[in-house]
Amino acid sequence: MNVKRLHAFHAVLNHEASERALLWATLAVLSAYLAYCATIYLELRDQILVGWGLLAVLFVAVKRNARAVPARVFLLILGAFLSLRYWMFRTFETLSYTGPWDCVGMLLLYGAESYGIAIHLLGLYVNVWPLERDETPPLPEDPTSYPTVDVLIPTYNEPEEIVRTTAIACTMLEYPREKFNVYILDDGGTLARRNDPDPVKAQAARDRHERLKKLAEEIGVFYMTREENIEAKAGNINAALQCLCSIDSQSKPSRPTTFTCVNMGIRETCSDLILVLDCDHVPTRDFLKRTVPYFLQDEKLFLVQTPHFFINPSPVEKNLGIHKVFPAENEMFYGRVHLGLDFWNASFFCGSAALIRRSCLMELGGIQGETITEDAETALELHRRGYRSVYVSRPLVCGLSPETFDDFILQRTRWTQGMMQILLLKNPLFAKGLSLSQKLCYLNSCLFWLFGPARIIFFLAPLAYLFFGLRVYNVSIVQVLAYALPHLLGSTLVAHYLYGRVRHTLFSEFFETVQSLYLLPAIFSTLKNPRSPTFRVTPKGRSLETDFLSPLSYPFYGMFALALLGLAAAAHRWTGYPLERDVVAICLFWNVYNLFIILLCLGAVWETHQWRRHHRILTREPAVLSFPNGQVVPVQVDNISLGGVGLRMPFTDVALVHEGDRLTLEAQDSTGRSYRLGLKVLRISRTQAVPTAKVHLGCAWVLDTPHETAEVVGFIYGDSERWRRLWESRPQDYLALWRGYGFLLKIGIEKSLRAFGGLVGLLTEKTRSITGSLWIRRFKKHKEAL
Repeated sequence: MNVKRLHAFHAVLNHEASERALLWATLAVLSAYLAYCATIYLELRDQILVGWGLLAVLFVAVKRNARAVPARVFLLILGAFLSLRYWMFRTFETLSYTGPWDCVGMLLLYGAESYGIAIHLLGLYVNVWPLERDETPPLPEDPTSYPTVDVLIPTYNEPEEIVRTTAIACTMLEYPREKFNVYILDDGGTLARRNDPDPVKAQAARDRHERLKKLAEEIGVFYMTREENIEAKAGNINAALQCLCSIDSQSKPSRPTTFTCVNMGIRETCSDLILVLDCDHVPTRDFLKRTVPYFLQDEKLFLVQTPHFFINPSPVEKNLGIHKVFPAENEMFYGRVHLGLDFWNASFFCGSAALIRRSCLMELGGIQGETITEDAETALELHRRGYRSVYVSRPLVCGLSPETFDDFILQRTRWTQGMMQILLLKNPLFAKGLSLSQKLCYLNSCLFWLFGPARIIFFLAPLAYLFFGLRVYNVSIVQVLAYALPHLLGSTLVAHYLYGRVRHTLFSEFFETVQSLYLLPAIFSTLKNPRSPTFRVTPKGRSLETDFLSPLSYPFYGMFALALLGLAAAAHRWTGYPLERDVVAICLFWNVYNLFIILLCLGAVWETHQWRRHHRILTREPAVLSFPNGQVVPVQVDNISLGGVGLRMPFTDVALVHEGDRLTLEAQDSTGRSYRLGLKVLRISRTQAVPTAKVHLGCAWVLDTPHETAEVVGFIYGDSERWRRLWESRPQDYLALWRGYGFLLKIGIEKSLRAFGGLVGLLTEKTRSITGSLWIRRFKKHKEAL
């Protein structure tokens, strides 16, 4: 590498380190002064003036959307002060003993609020200075100096078609072909599974083993499996690393084959870097071009992580129908939070779409497996050893979200248990080698997943008073105005400032609530036995032929009934206990807000159908439609998928096209790469015959040869610029703070009514089935009696 460029990079590193040190010192001084000011006692009248005055300043600052670092720090400090002031008030002025059950409820609520404020403050620290990296540094001119790369694709039970697409895309990476190899790591066809005592399971494993071997040979990649399914995904990757690193580079086969070596040890002839891709994460052509250069600049770099970009919405977003209105749920983490982690050198491995230095993994003996979030655990251990990480905030893979709500909960349960294991077994606060900032970043990532108990407490707290008269929140209306509202509104404004372009604040609360009930068992079981959780694969690529009620939906109907009963209890207490009307008013408003959230939850658990085998990607790209006679017509590509393409063409050319025609689509990607793709016209949708009208064509790809399949995969998934455009152009019409509340209320009512209608239909059908069975039994008995 150019020596001057290397020196320049180290100068940048030193400058970033000095910036971090200066910012940390500034935050430390301001935080100390903030804590002191938060303890100063004020009369209620003065507190109202201070609280609402600072809230007004905060509102103006957020409205101006100032992004300069001093303004950003000032804004976050102001929001933190309002929250800390409220916590001091709650701690020293509201905790009084009025009875045993009152005390239990009061302490639970206080604990939940303290947790929420702690997470809020940690989030402010993590996101105080998001690191927006400039353009990727270029690779050296001499390709012989490029590091070698092993591309690993772990798979367990995913459909063959998903694995095929990812493997094909990997062979098309823009990188010297002799410098990288692609490996399918099949944990569904291990020797143990092929010899399963159950003959059906054994045959399925053997069939999968043979199919993926054949697939690898057709594509030109390597197929690998192992003897036993030990340590799940981490064990699968480690077995591959041990196998690859035990084969001398001179004796490694020149053509794709099957490796079966196991536990052969790690040697120095392995690849320099390892690219880990989940089997549904299809990489763009420029993945290595945009990630490898960072390793050439920094010998202490162990990780380059990229975003997980999904082609389909999460089941929650799909069921509510908000994926066309709001940005994707994961964009908050990959579009905002990870930028903050990157500034503090705390960006961690997310299990896929990441490039890792192999020599760093050697120090650990491979991917860590003490917890079921092996990715974050591995990053934690390498950060402890003084290695650095980089986050490239450009989508370079396209993956699949879970299709159903229960699959979604399965995925989040694994994440919760894994981060709880890291907290208990690898406590970041006491991890030697981490900087204080890294400790706080990892602590925030672990503690976040404790939101389940807090959300349940926030739901039950107002009902505890309305149903049983428990004094769990000893605060008057005036104190709420003086302390609670400035804190609540201030934290909402700050969250909107930090994440408003990718996440509405109410959506965050709803998203946590819809998971909370099902994460409680995961949290408590992990607390009881931190080593008990086991890795479970999240199903991908399912198709849903009909709408149906999720099996996990019924608790939300119970919560809805409780919230409705809470309204009746509030009316009773309002008339029966006139001296407590201020408390009744607080709890009533609180319960109505919870009811609003539950309405959204009910809409989220009614599963909507997904008929298409392949998810469509909406786009607008110019192309040319070529006819067998040589005539060409300009068209617009409206959507693409592995199943076909949607085109729009001028109405004046409609006579040229007929259903069943075989045509050629000529297109270019953002880099100028040309494609000629065969297609067959399936549908023609004509509009009225006016000069500006358009004709919509629904077409299927013609995939008669492996080359044609590869070209379609390259066209759909190869251009990262397409994903960047989609990522940055997600609709944000309803992200405005107050407009978003109204929109989500409308969605909650509409979708919950649909869910109730579906439930009534299911109950009616069940009743008819039971009634019919009873009549049949009676008829048989009567017939036997005769």
